[in-house]
Parts: sequence; structure tokens; C-alpha cells
Amino acid sequence: MTQKVTLYRIFVASPSDVKDERETLEEIINELNLSALTRINIRVELLKWETHVNPGIGDYPQQVINEDIGKNYDIFLGILWSKFGTPTNDFNSGTEEEFYTAYGLHQKNPETIKIMIYFKTAAVPFDKIDTNSIDSIRRFKDDLKKKNVLFWEYTTIEELQSLLRIQLSRQILELNDKSTNKTQNDKSPVIVEPTEDEFGVLDYLGFGEECFLTVQEILGRITTAMNWMSKRFIEKTQEIQIQSKINPQISTSLKKHLIDSTANDMEIFVKRVEVEIPLFADTFKKGIENFSSGLKISMELKADKKEDIIGAIDSFEEAKTAMIGAKTAFCTFRDTIINFPNITQTFNRAKRLAYSALDKIIKEYDIAINLTDALLSEFKEYQNKY
Repeated sequence: MTQKVTLYRIFVASPSDVKDERETLEEIINELNLSALTRINIRVELLKWETHVNPGIGDYPQQVINEDIGKNYDIFLGILWSKFGTPTNDFNSGTEEEFYTAYGLHQKNPETIKIMIYFKTAAVPFDKIDTNSIDSIRRFKDDLKKKNVLFWEYTTIEELQSLLRIQLSRQILELNDKSTNKTQNDKSPVIVEPTEDEFGVLDYLGFGEECFLTVQEILGRITTAMNWMSKRFIEKTQEIQIQSKINPQISTSLKKHLIDSTANDMEIFVKRVEVEIPLFADTFKKGIENFSSGLKISMELKADKKEDIIGAIDSFEEAKTAMIGAKTAFCTFRDTIINFPNITQTFNRAKRLAYSALDKIIKEYDIAINLTDALLSEFKEYQNKY
């Protein structure tokens, strides 16, 4: 059966150092094309120079890309990390030229093109550091701020995937709502006959809440482990002080025994939390994806009962506040551990392991807080729009 399908094109612009991110975009686009967007006859196409540019000759290489890609896209998606790209005739890089082309189109008609920019904040390998590129990226960021272009930061590819799953659907649906080709029928509520195994808004919200409850339990166990470790530190310190008072000539071997006992406690702490870290990351990611899916369906169908969605905002705010507080506590504990003097080989090793484990927890908190901010932004936008 022939159907009229609305096609939205996403043009990705980036230097070569984010090759993995460019590849993972294919997965995100495929997911969108298998999502509920198909029920309202929307399809998404990814435009990349690797797949949409033919060999050719121009005054400079970027001109060939410009001519083949053209201006026939609906969303400009820029990704930057450590490289700014190769200079063109008029700009500091091809990516910068592509952005300003898109920005010019947006200025002429904001309702027909969206701009999404992402910056990777992961550490750059020492041998890959290009100070000129870093300076150019910093200036580019400053220029985006002056132009009121909102950008988002991410650390891992998995985090970028989650951000795109959260944010891309709304951009596409907003473009669809504002399309000049929409008919009155298009504006009417979409009636969908659910299949036997199809999940709905409340299903996804329920799954998300279950995941977040599990996340709270995991965080509770991590916090308990940290409090146990802190208590053991205090007890061992007091024991050393007592032994020193009882016997001012306390032997080095006894001191070493007490210190190494503390090291053993630290290694127990590390083993406890290293089991929890991947559980936290995976469960939180699933929770975010379920909440995002529920919001996506509600936006697509323009559901009337917003309270089913909006009630989640307070929960996200509370979760974010709790995570920020916990992160602060873990940062303090991590800094306390690393500032301990190097006393014995065993203690030094345990200290290093504990610092590494705490650093992993803090990084996962940063990712979780960033994703919560992104989802909160989408839910609030939904609240204001629908």
C-alpha cells in the first residue's frame, strides 16, 4: 500500500577524531526509523560525506562536500572533540564552514532547520593534543554562546547515544509540527491500533521508575560501603593513637601491621563498589531510555493527560539533587584518600585502587547528572508546549 512519508534529513559535521561517534549515529537513526515515528509516517535519513559525497573537483575539497550535501537538510548535527579540522578558503575548518552555512539557514527561517552541537569532554591522549585546535574549539564555543546556540557535552559514546535518543525525537517532531505542508487532518489526534506486544506511555514510565528505584538501592549500597570505610579509618587511627600512648616506643612492625590492616579494609571497599559501578551505569541508562521512550510516544500522539508525564519532573529534580550531594561526598572522600602519605607498599597500592574506584563512581555520577539534565529539559519543554 502506497503511503505518503515525510522525510527529515540530518547532516552530521565533524572532524576525523570522532569517527566512532559518526558510526554510532547510524544505529540511532535506524532506531528512530523503527520507532513510533513510523506510525505518523516520518522517516529520518543521515547525511554524511562518507555516504553522500561523490569524487569530484572543486576550488578546494570542502567545496565538493558543500555542493554534494547542499542545503537540503533539516537538522545540523555537529560533533567536536580534540580536532577542529582542516582550514578552508574562508573558515578555520570544514566543520566551522558547515556550521555557519547551517546557522545562516536557521537565521533566515528558524522553523525549517534545527542546530544540535555536541562537545566531547573525555581526556585527550597526550600524543593527540593539538593546542591550535583546542584554542580554535574554545573560540568556537565562545562564539556559539554569543549566538545563543545551546550545545551539550558528553564523555563517552554511550552517553552521546543516550543524549541523542532523548533529544533527536523532539527536534524532529517540532519540525513536523511546524511543517507548512501539514494538513488539518495531520493536526488531529493520531489514532493508533496497538499491537499485542506494544508498550505504551505508562508502561515505559513504569519501567523507568523501576530502574530508578534499583538505582537508589545501588547508590545506597555504595554509600554504605563508603561510610563503612570512613568508620574503619577512624577506628584504625584511634587504635594507633592508643597503642602509641600505651607504648611510646611502639615498634615499626606493629605500626606497619596496623597500617596494612587499613589497606586491607580499603581493598575490601574497592571490591564492594567495583561490583556496583557497572550495575549503576547500566540500570541508570535503561531508566533514562524508558522515560525517554514514554515521553517520545506522548509527544508523538500529543497525549492530553500530561500529568502522567509531568509528574516525573519532580522525581528527576530530586534524583539530580541527591546525585549532586552524593558526588560531593565521594569527591571529598577521594581527595582525603589521595592526600594520605605514602606509608607502606601495601597501603600505597590500596590507596591507588580506592582512588581509582572512587574516580569511576564520580565519572558515572557526572554522566548520570548530565543525562538527567537533558531529560529534564525535554520533559519541561513538553510541559510548556503540549
